[in-house]
Amino acid sequence: MAMTKTAVDVVADSNHQVLHRIMQLVDTPDYVKAAGVLDPEQVAQLPQTVFADPASRKFPLHTKAAAWLAQTYFDEARHLYSTQHASQVQDKIDKAASYWGIAGQVKQASDQIRATQSHALDELTDADYALVHKVGEEVKRIMPINSAPSVKAAAAHLFNNRMKYPYNWRKLAARKILHKAAELGVTGIDTESHTFLSKAASLGSAIPTHAAEKLANRALMLNDTKDHADKVAMGKLAVTVSKMKDIPRPSVMEKLASIIDRFDRAHKLYRYYDQGVETPEEIVFDLTQKKATDLRDNYVELTTGTVIPFTALIDIKLDKIASVIGNDFAQAVSSDDSLGVDPVKFARIARTLPRDDALLLERALQAAGVEKKAIALADVAI
Repeated sequence: MAMTKTAVDVVADSNHQVLHRIMQLVDTPDYVKAAGVLDPEQVAQLPQTVFADPASRKFPLHTKAAAWLAQTYFDEARHLYSTQHASQVQDKIDKAASYWGIAGQVKQASDQIRATQSHALDELTDADYALVHKVGEEVKRIMPINSAPSVKAAAAHLFNNRMKYPYNWRKLAARKILHKAAELGVTGIDTESHTFLSKAASLGSAIPTHAAEKLANRALMLNDTKDHADKVAMGKLAVTVSKMKDIPRPSVMEKLASIIDRFDRAHKLYRYYDQGVETPEEIVFDLTQKKATDLRDNYVELTTGTVIPFTALIDIKLDKIASVIGNDFAQAVSSDDSLGVDPVKFARIARTLPRDDALLLERALQAAGVEKKAIALADVAI
C-alpha cells in the first residue's frame, strides 16, 4: 500500500505551486491564511500517528490549518492511491476535521476541487485518456494524459493499480502513456513506474531460462490436487520456454504474457501483484530494450548452449572453418568480399544447426582461433 513518490503534500510542496493552484480553486479560510507555511523541521518531529498517510508521513493533521490543507492536497493526489489506501487516508482526514470542528469547511473545499476537476475532464477526448473501454453501454475513460502532471499521475496510477486491469489493458495504457510522455517532453516519472511502463509496453524481452524459471515457480503456487491440470500445463510451458534460443522477439513474448495473464486470472494470482507476485510483463520483459537488442544483435547462441560474440567472428579465416566443417558452410557464412565471415549470416545459420553439427562448428571455431567458453546468454546479460 506504499504511496508513489510523486504525491505531494503541503510539506513537500516546497515551491508552493500546488498551494497556489488550490487557493485559486477554493475559498481559503482565514485560519489557513494566518497559519502560514508549515515548518518542515517541525513536521519532521511529529509522531507518525498525526499523518493521514502515516507510512509515508504525508498529510499532517496536527493543527486546524494542517487538517484543511491535508484534504485539499489529498484531493490533488488521490488518483495516485489505490482505492483501499485512499479510503484509509480519507478516513483519517475526516476524523481530524471533526476533531478540529471544521468538517463542513473541509467538505466544501473538497467539493470545489472535485467540481473543477470534473469540469476540466469533461472537455477531454478519448485520445486524452490512457484507457477507454465499454462497460455495457457506458464508455469508461480512465487515466487522463492531457498534460505533464496527468501523464505522471497516470503512470503512477497504472503501476499502483496493476492488479485491477488485465494484461492487454495495461499494455495499451502503458503505450499511450509513454507516447504522450514523449510528445509532451514529460520528465520526472518515478523510476519504479517508468520501469513497469516499459515492460507493460513490450519494450525489451527476457532470457528464456530466466523466464522459464519464473514460470516453473508460477506452477508451484497452485494446489497439487485441485489445480493439478493447470499446474502441469504451466510446468510444460516452462520447459518449452527454456528451450527457446537467443532472445525472443517482443511479439513472441507478448503471446506468452497473454497466456500467463489468463492463468493468473483463472487462479486469481493477479490479486497479489502488489504483494511480490510479478505481473506477466515483468516476467517476459525483464530485459530492457537496449539490453535485449544488444544480446540479439551481437551474440549467437548455439544449440550446445555456447554463446559466441559477433566480435569474435570478424577476423576468422574461412579456410580454417572449411577444413573442419566443410566448404558449404564456409561459403554460406562468407562476407560479400569472400575474405571473411559475415556475422549476420553466421548467426542466422549457426543458431539452427543440430547439436552434433554445432559441436563440430565449435571445433572449427577453435581451429580458427576462437576460444571456446562455456557461457550462456544469461551470463552475458548480467
